[in-house]
Amino acid sequence: MPIRRWQKRLKKQHWRSINGPSTSEMSDIRCHFSDTTLSTPAENLALDESLLYQINQQDSLGCLRIWEVDQYAVVLGSSNQVAENVNQAACLQDQIPVLRRCTGGGTVLLGPGCFIYSLFLRITAEQHLAGIEATTREILRRISGTLNQLKPERSVEVRGISDLTVEGHKFSGNSQRWLTTTLLHHGTILYDFDLERIPRYLTSPEREPDYRSHRDHLEFVTNYEINPTQLRDALIETWQASEPEPVLPRERVQQLVQEKYATENWNLRR
Repeated sequence: MPIRRWQKRLKKQHWRSINGPSTSEMSDIRCHFSDTTLSTPAENLALDESLLYQINQQDSLGCLRIWEVDQYAVVLGSSNQVAENVNQAACLQDQIPVLRRCTGGGTVLLGPGCFIYSLFLRITAEQHLAGIEATTREILRRISGTLNQLKPERSVEVRGISDLTVEGHKFSGNSQRWLTTTLLHHGTILYDFDLERIPRYLTSPEREPDYRSHRDHLEFVTNYEINPTQLRDALIETWQASEPEPVLPRERVQQLVQEKYATENWNLRR
């Protein structure tokens, strides 16, 4: 069979798996679980990148990591422009660090009341062909289904490319980075966040989904009020994250912080 025809058939099969009634290839996934939160936002970003490479190199199971920082930090997507997304004067005045993560997506403000999940999944040739958007929607389909079971009175929908919303208001943003056999899916869920801080530190985004309709931050975002322990337990069940915490590459984390995540060359490079 010619390669191009084989690729089209493979892609079609994977899309059927994601969009049809049949069970997705992700349904039988089994993961490690980690709820380790390191001391600083920079260390936590470095840990995610280190784990991504470790899982990719070791051909091991995936991992669900749940974390939350106790200090505010602006975190840019890997390709975001600082000048177009960040109110640098306010960040400087309030001593809010401006960092950059290894995944794509938009700029976010992390802090207390923002639940963060880092999902490391093994990816197949079919998923590579289907692409990031299809895989993102499958992950968000599962997470929105979990949330709708927890709180059926609040209908969660997937909007745009990678947002979770309630009644048209965003409470979760998501982004990914892919290596050869492993992806890292970053997600946030605002559950008890000080929303007033968002317009102080973030400007209007350089890109926005159509459904935002040029609304400002406070008109657009909301909290999805939920007990974080209940949310944690539900995601563990959703991703079958019953395996013990993997050995964390702590030395590599500190090296990455010093060489990358604590440097202006990385954080302010664009």
